[in-house]
Amino acid sequence: MPDRLQPSVIARPAPTNVRWLIFVLACAASWLLYLHRYSWGIIKPAFREEFPDIGDVEIGWLDSAFLILYGAGQIPTGVLGDLIGPRIVLTVSVFVWSLTTVGVAWTSGFWNIFAARAGFGLAQAGAYPIISKITRVWFPLATRTTVQGVVTAMGRVGAAFAPLIIASLLMGLLDMSWQTSLLILTLPGFGLAVAVWICLRNRPAEHPWVNSTEREMIADTPPPALSQDQSAIREGEPPLRPVPTKVPFLQLGWASGLSLAMMFLYVFASTFQDQFYVNWLPSYLREGAGFDVTMMGLLTPLPLLGGAVGGVIGGILNDWLIARTGNRRWSRSGVAFAGKFLAACMVMLSLQFEAGWVTVAVLVAARVFNDWSLPTQWAAVTDMGGRAAATLFGIVNTIGAIGGVAAGPILGYLKREYDWPGIFYGVAAMCLAAALTWLFLDCTKRVVGD
Repeated sequence: MPDRLQPSVIARPAPTNVRWLIFVLACAASWLLYLHRYSWGIIKPAFREEFPDIGDVEIGWLDSAFLILYGAGQIPTGVLGDLIGPRIVLTVSVFVWSLTTVGVAWTSGFWNIFAARAGFGLAQAGAYPIISKITRVWFPLATRTTVQGVVTAMGRVGAAFAPLIIASLLMGLLDMSWQTSLLILTLPGFGLAVAVWICLRNRPAEHPWVNSTEREMIADTPPPALSQDQSAIREGEPPLRPVPTKVPFLQLGWASGLSLAMMFLYVFASTFQDQFYVNWLPSYLREGAGFDVTMMGLLTPLPLLGGAVGGVIGGILNDWLIARTGNRRWSRSGVAFAGKFLAACMVMLSLQFEAGWVTVAVLVAARVFNDWSLPTQWAAVTDMGGRAAATLFGIVNTIGAIGGVAAGPILGYLKREYDWPGIFYGVAAMCLAAALTWLFLDCTKRVVGD
């Protein structure tokens, strides 16, 4: 009689590469999100000329309208993404935020414009919590932080493209009105929403284009020992675990509670200092450094591009250090602490130069160091949140939005009392505070019960 078949690891089919298609979609969503978000600041001078009856205080409230509902929508959309999956939530988010991008162009009156801005913020609220969950579900731990670094970097690139596409190309070279420019800007969003719906699935196991080898690679699961008669049905295996159908709950101990509190302090301080680049850098280049309008438009994107480079570097550093040391906690904390600490030093150093060009160069370096902590933040949230990563990301982003809202009046006060050095000191102090939180934040402490 023939010997009984012995189990063995048989030849596996090459893995499919659907995860990289998902990566492209995540990068496109991040790029477009920031392109649309920064469009308001670019068209604001033309908007104010058209609505001279809306004063400076009201303009400030229109700035804040985005962050108010953006922050309020983080937790609900994060929970929704964990409950029903990222596919439908991201599709709706991209479609609605693209639609509301042009909302301010086709309405008038303060409260109508306020509502359009607030609706835009609410529509964008779910994007990054959902993208964070997608990167956790679709990529193995060994490359996840690098992927998250590239995705966050694409957001900075989108922001840097905003003045070039809107001001230089559409409103400048093509002589379009700001209303038409915004309308043109929305069209890629509708196409992206369709692409997300067609190509994305909530998990690799649900995707018809993903084979078992890629699923095992993503899950960091070694191929099982199979007998030859079992191998033929391996491709048709059902998912090993059901999709969660209940809301996960916080499960805090002393260490995990401290880490969560440090994450809240970090994101508050980090988002606070980021508002300098969003709302004050163009004014500084014009008034403080003395550049004309044309040069201001060309120089504003440079720190944002520096941030994109920093995001990629930070993601690579995370994965390299974890692989080299085996210590996920201090690899993440070390990268984030070093980035924010060096950013604080660079912001302070920039005050020592009178030449505007040198100041801008130092601020670009500051932004590189500042933003290499972003993929660490994403990775730490996914580490701490587990299967509830989108929910936790929403909570964290809510705290960050509060920091962004608080930055407006505080930075304005520092400018009024201490001129530009006051703002720079405030930004450096917040970078330092953000750095110190990572000395106490342990990303390995899970804060959500499975």
